[in-house]
Amino acid sequence: MSKILLTGATGYVGGTTLDQLIKSTEPSLKSLTIDTLVRTDDQAQKLRDAYGARVNPIKWVGLEDTAFIVDTAANYDIIVNTGSGFIPAGALAFVDGLARRAKAGGPAPWLLHIAGCTNLADRPLTQEAYPLREWDDERDAGAIFDFMKEADALEPYAQRTTEVGVLEAAAASGVQAVSLNTPLIFGEGTGLFNRAGLVIPISMRYIVQHGYGFKLLDTANFDYVHVVDLADLYVLLVRAILERPNRGVGFIPTGREGVLFPAVARVLMTEIAQRCLDAVFSAGVLPRDGTPQEKEIRQASLQEIADELMFGLVDVAERGWAGHKAMKGTVARKLLNWKPTRLEEAWRQEFEDEFVALRDGRRGITLDACIGIRTT
Repeated sequence: MSKILLTGATGYVGGTTLDQLIKSTEPSLKSLTIDTLVRTDDQAQKLRDAYGARVNPIKWVGLEDTAFIVDTAANYDIIVNTGSGFIPAGALAFVDGLARRAKAGGPAPWLLHIAGCTNLADRPLTQEAYPLREWDDERDAGAIFDFMKEADALEPYAQRTTEVGVLEAAAASGVQAVSLNTPLIFGEGTGLFNRAGLVIPISMRYIVQHGYGFKLLDTANFDYVHVVDLADLYVLLVRAILERPNRGVGFIPTGREGVLFPAVARVLMTEIAQRCLDAVFSAGVLPRDGTPQEKEIRQASLQEIADELMFGLVDVAERGWAGHKAMKGTVARKLLNWKPTRLEEAWRQEFEDEFVALRDGRRGITLDACIGIRTT
């Protein structure tokens, strides 16, 4: 019986992935126990109450405790790392622990890592722009890794440093590692804790507060994927490891070629702002006194958006809200028969759903707090 560890069980992607793994009826999964890393006793109890003996919560203090991570990771055959991709030392500690297990003999251990498309983005407001560049994870296998490694040597970016470091260290130490380089993730999660994405809730809140949308660059783009479809891809990867001969080694791309894009479709950032505006105006929250009476998307400055939305992180804001980061996901569909089902209809519905979630206070802030009045 394989031992599986999942990080990020209290997060958006990790909670949904854990839920999908446990609820799967596939023979290779339905009797598995999954260990999870949590920070509090309350989180552990909530997981036990929901999933019973199918989960085994383990307390930790987080990705900074590298000694604990190494010792813990050495006990597992598969680690699904859906926690933060911005802490290189913590992610590399998982590789070091799995490397220890690899040296002890037995099946090759696997790390399923999460990263993000801003690793590929240009910085078109402060550096050279690449508006027409599109990466394909099949056609450009290997070249994607080489680009990220070269770019990171010139300008380190924590999430990219982590992704490159994990894939490189794993390849050198007998660990099999694949990275899901994710686009914008949307939709209601199915986990027990955080069920919300990032980009659309932030955009919705900004528009409700200000009365208008914002843009940094007309051509800025994102691809997108529903969180449940993304979780389904993690499930397919785990199944391939458990079910295939040689535990997926030589079948699932790893190392320099181990970057997969779980991307479904592409939108402009201005379209996201427009759809948020449509939802808020349709609900009658806008216009109000002191705001534009028509739907409006205003030019914003990079520093303004960094300060208001991204904790002052200018490089993250530029890559995310202004950058070009087009990705085409081919490998997962061909290799694993990944079939995303939450497509254009789910994408359109997302904006209405996110407005309702904001109104109901399910996004960390209530509607009345956004607009500075009480609605009840």
